[in-house]
Amino acid sequence: MRLSKTLIKFLSDAIAANLVKKGIAEYEVPESAIAELVAGVITANMMEEEKLNKDVEKLLSAHEAEIAQGQMDYRKVFELTKKKLAQERGVVL
Repeated sequence: MRLSKTLIKFLSDAIAANLVKKGIAEYEVPESAIAELVAGVITANMMEEEKLNKDVEKLLSAHEAEIAQGQMDYRKVFELTKKKLAQERGVVL
């Protein structure tokens, strides 16, 4: 799923604030610095998922005729392949 920069900032600010609010964390640096780190993690994860999607598309394009011939649902095959590749690569979706 693609998130806008605005939404990533909103989520990371909320996460950083809630960690303090719920007593889970105390920061020795400004909360905004923590939020930036969280935003970086979210962005890196999204980029990894995007790369995974491209790899799955490449893989499936090589088997496009077989998928069509077998009357398989492309989306289902895509999701199953993506899940398997993510597991093999240690990517958390």
